[in-house]
Amino acid sequence: MDYQKMRQELNDQGYTIVRGLLTPDEVDYYISRMEALSGITRAGMQGNDQWKGTGRGSGGSSWTKPDGVVKARDFWPIAVNERLVGIVRNIVDPNVRFMQHDDIHVGFSAISWHRDSVNRDYGVGPDWDESQEPYKLVRVGIYLQTFAESNSRLGFIPGSHKPPKGPVSGGRKFSERRLKWLGAANYLSPKIQMAISNADWIPTEPGDAVIFDPRTIHSGSYITGPKYSVFVAYGVENKHFFNHYNYYRNVRSELGYGDFDPDFAELLRSHDLYPEQTPSYDFVEGAWVPSGIVKSLYNRRRDTPVEAPKM
Repeated sequence: MDYQKMRQELNDQGYTIVRGLLTPDEVDYYISRMEALSGITRAGMQGNDQWKGTGRGSGGSSWTKPDGVVKARDFWPIAVNERLVGIVRNIVDPNVRFMQHDDIHVGFSAISWHRDSVNRDYGVGPDWDESQEPYKLVRVGIYLQTFAESNSRLGFIPGSHKPPKGPVSGGRKFSERRLKWLGAANYLSPKIQMAISNADWIPTEPGDAVIFDPRTIHSGSYITGPKYSVFVAYGVENKHFFNHYNYYRNVRSELGYGDFDPDFAELLRSHDLYPEQTPSYDFVEGAWVPSGIVKSLYNRRRDTPVEAPKM
Protein backbone atom coordinates (compact mmCIF):
# COMPACT_ATOMS: atom_id res chain seq x y z
CA MET A 1 0.00 0.00 0.00
CA ASP A 2 1.57 3.28 -1.12
CA TYR A 3 0.43 5.53 1.72
CA GLN A 4 2.52 8.47 0.55
CA LYS A 5 0.83 8.40 -2.87
CA MET A 6 -2.62 8.09 -1.30
CA ARG A 7 -1.88 10.93 1.12
CA GLN A 8 -0.78 13.12 -1.79
CA GLU A 9 -3.91 12.26 -3.80
CA LEU A 10 -6.15 13.11 -0.86
CA ASN A 11 -4.32 16.40 -0.38
CA ASP A 12 -4.19 17.40 -4.07
CA GLN A 13 -7.39 15.90 -5.50
CA GLY A 14 -9.56 15.60 -2.42
CA TYR A 15 -9.99 11.84 -2.81
CA THR A 16 -8.12 8.54 -3.13
CA ILE A 17 -9.20 5.00 -4.00
CA VAL A 18 -8.81 1.65 -2.24
CA ARG A 19 -9.48 -1.33 -4.48
CA GLY A 20 -10.84 -4.50 -2.90
CA LEU A 21 -11.14 -3.22 0.67
CA LEU A 22 -13.76 -5.88 1.44
CA THR A 23 -13.46 -9.56 0.56
CA PRO A 24 -16.04 -11.25 -1.74
CA ASP A 25 -17.53 -13.02 1.29
CA GLU A 26 -17.90 -9.71 3.13
CA VAL A 27 -19.51 -8.13 0.07
CA ASP A 28 -22.04 -10.98 -0.19
CA TYR A 29 -22.82 -10.77 3.52
CA TYR A 30 -23.44 -7.02 3.53
CA ILE A 31 -25.59 -7.20 0.40
CA SER A 32 -27.73 -9.85 2.08
CA ARG A 33 -28.15 -7.66 5.16
CA MET A 34 -28.97 -4.57 3.08
CA GLU A 35 -31.62 -6.49 1.17
CA ALA A 36 -33.07 -7.79 4.44
CA LEU A 37 -33.21 -4.28 5.94
CA SER A 38 -34.59 -2.57 2.86
CA GLY A 39 -36.89 -5.24 1.48
CA ILE A 40 -35.34 -4.58 -1.95
CA THR A 41 -33.59 -7.33 -3.90
CA ARG A 42 -31.18 -7.32 -6.81
CA ALA A 43 -33.91 -8.91 -8.94
CA GLY A 44 -36.33 -6.19 -7.88
CA MET A 45 -33.94 -3.46 -8.97
CA GLN A 46 -33.27 -5.16 -12.28
CA GLY A 47 -36.97 -5.47 -13.00
CA ASN A 48 -38.11 -1.91 -12.27
CA ASP A 49 -38.14 0.16 -15.48
CA GLN A 50 -39.10 3.33 -13.57
CA TRP A 51 -35.88 3.08 -11.62
CA LYS A 52 -33.36 2.59 -14.40
CA GLY A 53 -31.24 5.54 -15.41
CA THR A 54 -32.26 7.72 -12.47
CA GLY A 55 -30.64 8.50 -9.19
CA ARG A 56 -33.48 7.43 -6.96
CA GLY A 57 -35.79 4.51 -7.46
CA SER A 58 -39.54 4.76 -7.55
CA GLY A 59 -42.24 2.38 -6.45
CA GLY A 60 -40.16 0.93 -3.59
CA SER A 61 -36.98 0.27 -5.57
CA SER A 62 -34.60 2.49 -3.57
CA TRP A 63 -33.89 2.93 0.12
CA THR A 64 -31.54 4.99 2.26
CA LYS A 65 -30.85 4.88 5.98
CA PRO A 66 -29.04 7.88 7.52
CA ASP A 67 -26.89 6.80 10.47
CA GLY A 68 -27.46 3.27 9.19
CA VAL A 69 -24.10 1.83 10.21
CA VAL A 70 -24.55 3.00 13.80
CA LYS A 71 -28.18 1.80 13.95
CA ALA A 72 -27.66 -1.62 12.34
CA ARG A 73 -25.47 -3.96 14.39
CA ASP A 74 -24.63 -6.09 11.35
CA PHE A 75 -22.68 -3.15 9.89
CA TRP A 76 -20.62 -2.28 12.96
CA PRO A 77 -17.61 -4.30 11.72
CA ILE A 78 -17.25 -1.86 8.81
CA ALA A 79 -16.65 1.03 11.22
CA VAL A 80 -13.74 -0.82 12.86
CA ASN A 81 -12.44 -2.66 9.77
CA GLU A 82 -8.75 -2.97 10.58
CA ARG A 83 -7.53 -2.50 7.04
CA LEU A 84 -9.67 0.59 6.51
CA VAL A 85 -8.77 2.13 9.86
CA GLY A 86 -5.07 1.43 9.22
CA ILE A 87 -5.23 3.20 5.85
CA VAL A 88 -7.04 6.22 7.26
CA ARG A 89 -4.59 6.50 10.13
CA ASN A 90 -1.68 6.39 7.71
CA ILE A 91 -2.99 8.92 5.21
CA VAL A 92 -4.94 11.29 7.49
CA ASP A 93 -3.65 11.10 11.07
CA PRO A 94 -2.79 8.37 13.61
CA ASN A 95 -5.30 9.85 16.05
CA VAL A 96 -8.48 9.70 13.97
CA ARG A 97 -11.71 8.67 15.63
CA PHE A 98 -15.01 7.42 14.22
CA MET A 99 -17.11 10.40 13.14
CA GLN A 100 -20.87 9.91 13.15
CA HIS A 101 -21.72 10.63 9.52
CA ASP A 102 -22.77 7.29 8.10
CA ASP A 103 -25.35 5.94 5.66
CA ILE A 104 -26.56 2.80 3.93
CA HIS A 105 -27.94 3.03 0.38
CA VAL A 106 -29.79 0.50 -1.77
CA GLY A 107 -30.70 1.44 -5.34
CA PHE A 108 -29.82 5.09 -4.78
CA SER A 109 -27.35 7.52 -6.33
CA ALA A 110 -27.20 11.23 -5.43
CA ILE A 111 -27.07 12.62 -8.97
CA SER A 112 -26.25 16.23 -8.15
CA TRP A 113 -22.98 18.02 -7.52
CA HIS A 114 -22.68 18.67 -3.80
CA ARG A 115 -20.41 18.69 -0.77
CA ASP A 116 -20.90 16.61 2.40
CA SER A 117 -19.32 19.24 4.64
CA VAL A 118 -21.11 21.55 7.05
CA ASN A 119 -20.24 24.71 5.07
CA ARG A 120 -21.03 24.05 1.42
CA ASP A 121 -20.55 27.53 -0.05
CA TYR A 122 -16.93 27.76 -1.10
CA GLY A 123 -14.81 29.77 1.33
CA VAL A 124 -17.72 30.64 3.63
CA GLY A 125 -17.76 29.34 7.21
CA PRO A 126 -15.37 27.64 9.64
CA ASP A 127 -14.84 24.51 7.48
CA TRP A 128 -12.66 26.67 5.24
CA ASP A 129 -10.58 28.21 8.05
CA GLU A 130 -7.58 26.07 8.95
CA SER A 131 -5.55 28.89 10.49
CA GLN A 132 -5.89 27.44 13.98
CA GLU A 133 -6.72 23.75 13.48
CA PRO A 134 -6.38 21.53 10.41
CA TYR A 135 -9.39 20.02 8.68
CA LYS A 136 -8.63 16.32 9.06
CA LEU A 137 -11.96 14.68 8.26
CA VAL A 138 -12.74 12.04 5.64
CA ARG A 139 -15.77 10.21 4.35
CA VAL A 140 -15.44 6.66 3.03
CA GLY A 141 -17.83 5.29 0.42
CA ILE A 142 -17.76 1.49 0.04
CA TYR A 143 -19.43 -0.03 -3.04
CA LEU A 144 -20.71 -3.59 -3.35
CA GLN A 145 -21.95 -3.94 -6.95
CA THR A 146 -20.10 -4.40 -10.23
CA PHE A 147 -19.74 -1.54 -12.66
CA ALA A 148 -21.07 -3.75 -15.44
CA GLU A 149 -24.42 -4.32 -13.71
CA SER A 150 -24.91 -0.80 -12.37
CA ASN A 151 -22.99 1.70 -14.49
CA SER A 152 -22.37 3.37 -11.13
CA ARG A 153 -19.52 5.85 -10.88
CA LEU A 154 -18.57 8.46 -8.32
CA GLY A 155 -17.57 11.81 -9.80
CA PHE A 156 -15.29 14.40 -8.19
CA ILE A 157 -14.23 17.94 -9.02
CA PRO A 158 -10.54 17.55 -8.11
CA GLY A 159 -9.11 20.21 -5.83
CA SER A 160 -12.51 21.66 -4.89
CA HIS A 161 -11.76 20.96 -1.22
CA LYS A 162 -8.84 23.36 -0.94
CA PRO A 163 -9.53 26.54 1.07
CA PRO A 164 -9.12 29.83 -0.81
CA LYS A 165 -5.84 31.69 -0.24
CA GLY A 166 -7.57 35.04 -0.46
CA PRO A 167 -10.93 36.52 -1.50
CA VAL A 168 -12.96 34.14 -3.66
CA SER A 169 -12.87 35.32 -7.26
CA GLY A 170 -15.99 36.04 -9.30
CA GLY A 171 -14.98 33.29 -11.71
CA ARG A 172 -14.81 30.74 -8.91
CA LYS A 173 -18.20 31.83 -7.57
CA PHE A 174 -19.73 31.46 -11.04
CA SER A 175 -18.16 28.01 -11.47
CA GLU A 176 -19.66 26.86 -8.18
CA ARG A 177 -23.10 28.25 -9.08
CA ARG A 178 -22.91 26.55 -12.47
CA LEU A 179 -22.40 23.18 -10.81
CA LYS A 180 -25.47 23.77 -8.64
CA TRP A 181 -27.56 24.59 -11.72
CA LEU A 182 -26.31 21.52 -13.50
CA GLY A 183 -27.04 19.48 -10.40
CA ALA A 184 -30.67 20.56 -10.57
CA ALA A 185 -30.78 19.86 -14.31
CA ASN A 186 -29.52 16.31 -13.69
CA TYR A 187 -32.97 15.33 -12.49
CA LEU A 188 -34.38 16.28 -15.89
CA SER A 189 -31.65 14.47 -17.78
CA PRO A 190 -29.15 12.63 -15.53
CA LYS A 191 -26.52 12.37 -18.26
CA ILE A 192 -26.00 16.16 -18.16
CA GLN A 193 -23.58 15.66 -15.29
CA MET A 194 -21.22 13.69 -17.51
CA ALA A 195 -20.58 16.84 -19.56
CA ILE A 196 -18.49 18.44 -16.78
CA SER A 197 -15.08 18.52 -18.44
CA ASN A 198 -12.97 18.81 -15.28
CA ALA A 199 -14.67 15.98 -13.36
CA ASP A 200 -12.98 12.69 -12.52
CA TRP A 201 -15.34 9.70 -12.76
CA ILE A 202 -14.47 6.55 -10.82
CA PRO A 203 -16.10 3.23 -11.73
CA THR A 204 -16.14 0.83 -8.79
CA GLU A 205 -16.19 -2.92 -8.33
CA PRO A 206 -17.44 -4.94 -5.33
CA GLY A 207 -15.55 -4.06 -2.16
CA ASP A 208 -13.88 -0.92 -3.54
CA ALA A 209 -13.72 2.15 -1.31
CA VAL A 210 -13.27 5.84 -2.05
CA ILE A 211 -11.83 8.02 0.73
CA PHE A 212 -12.55 11.73 0.32
CA ASP A 213 -12.49 15.10 2.01
CA PRO A 214 -16.16 16.05 2.71
CA ARG A 215 -15.50 19.49 1.19
CA THR A 216 -14.74 17.96 -2.20
CA ILE A 217 -17.56 18.49 -4.70
CA HIS A 218 -18.85 15.12 -5.86
CA SER A 219 -21.82 13.39 -7.45
CA GLY A 220 -23.11 9.92 -8.00
CA SER A 221 -23.78 8.92 -11.59
CA TYR A 222 -27.02 7.81 -13.16
CA ILE A 223 -27.43 4.08 -12.63
CA THR A 224 -28.83 1.33 -14.80
CA GLY A 225 -28.84 -1.62 -12.43
CA PRO A 226 -28.50 -2.73 -8.78
CA LYS A 227 -26.43 -0.52 -6.51
CA TYR A 228 -25.39 -0.97 -2.87
CA SER A 229 -23.17 1.39 -0.87
CA VAL A 230 -22.15 2.05 2.73
CA PHE A 231 -20.61 5.28 4.05
CA VAL A 232 -18.61 5.88 7.22
CA ALA A 233 -16.42 8.77 8.38
CA TYR A 234 -13.35 9.48 10.51
CA GLY A 235 -11.56 12.55 11.80
CA VAL A 236 -9.29 14.17 14.34
CA GLU A 237 -11.14 15.64 17.30
CA ASN A 238 -10.92 19.40 16.92
CA LYS A 239 -13.34 22.22 16.10
CA HIS A 240 -13.97 20.85 12.59
CA PHE A 241 -14.82 17.40 13.99
CA PHE A 242 -17.12 18.87 16.63
CA ASN A 243 -18.92 21.07 14.10
CA HIS A 244 -19.44 18.10 11.79
CA TYR A 245 -20.61 15.89 14.63
CA ASN A 246 -23.15 18.45 15.86
CA TYR A 247 -24.29 19.27 12.34
CA TYR A 248 -25.48 15.73 11.72
CA ARG A 249 -26.58 15.04 15.29
CA ASN A 250 -28.37 18.32 16.04
CA VAL A 251 -28.60 20.82 13.18
CA ARG A 252 -29.84 18.19 10.70
CA SER A 253 -32.31 16.71 13.18
CA GLU A 254 -34.57 15.48 10.37
CA LEU A 255 -31.97 12.79 9.56
CA GLY A 256 -32.60 11.07 12.88
CA TYR A 257 -29.03 10.55 14.09
CA GLY A 258 -29.03 9.15 17.61
CA ASP A 259 -26.92 8.01 20.54
CA PHE A 260 -24.52 5.10 20.21
CA ASP A 261 -25.63 1.72 21.47
CA PRO A 262 -23.41 1.01 24.53
CA ASP A 263 -22.07 -2.11 22.79
CA PHE A 264 -21.09 -0.06 19.73
CA ALA A 265 -19.39 2.53 21.92
CA GLU A 266 -17.42 -0.26 23.60
CA LEU A 267 -16.46 -1.70 20.21
CA LEU A 268 -15.13 1.70 19.13
CA ARG A 269 -13.19 2.07 22.39
CA SER A 270 -11.60 -1.35 21.88
CA HIS A 271 -10.21 -0.07 18.57
CA ASP A 272 -9.28 3.38 19.94
CA LEU A 273 -11.93 4.97 17.72
CA TYR A 274 -14.39 6.32 20.27
CA PRO A 275 -14.70 10.15 20.22
CA GLU A 276 -14.30 11.01 23.89
CA GLN A 277 -14.75 14.76 23.33
CA THR A 278 -18.24 15.49 22.05
CA PRO A 279 -19.49 18.95 23.07
CA SER A 280 -23.12 19.39 22.10
CA TYR A 281 -24.61 22.43 20.33
CA ASP A 282 -27.26 23.02 17.70
CA PHE A 283 -25.83 25.95 15.72
CA VAL A 284 -22.85 26.04 13.38
CA GLU A 285 -21.99 29.24 11.55
CA GLY A 286 -22.87 29.10 7.86
CA ALA A 287 -24.17 25.53 8.02
CA TRP A 288 -26.07 24.39 4.94
CA VAL A 289 -29.62 23.29 5.73
CA PRO A 290 -32.27 21.95 3.34
CA SER A 291 -35.58 23.66 2.75
CA GLY A 292 -38.50 22.97 5.08
CA ILE A 293 -40.13 20.85 2.39
CA VAL A 294 -37.07 18.64 2.06
CA LYS A 295 -36.83 18.31 5.83
CA SER A 296 -40.45 17.19 6.05
CA LEU A 297 -39.83 14.59 3.35
CA TYR A 298 -36.90 13.22 5.34
CA ASN A 299 -39.01 13.09 8.48
CA ARG A 300 -41.76 11.12 6.73
CA ARG A 301 -39.34 8.71 5.04
CA ARG A 302 -37.01 8.05 7.96
CA ASP A 303 -37.16 4.49 9.27
CA THR A 304 -40.31 3.77 7.23
CA PRO A 305 -40.50 0.04 6.40
CA VAL A 306 -40.03 -0.64 2.71
CA GLU A 307 -42.37 -2.93 0.88
CA ALA A 308 -40.55 -5.53 -1.18
CA PRO A 309 -40.99 -4.99 -4.92
CA LYS A 310 -43.62 -7.14 -6.62
CA MET A 311 -42.20 -9.55 -9.16
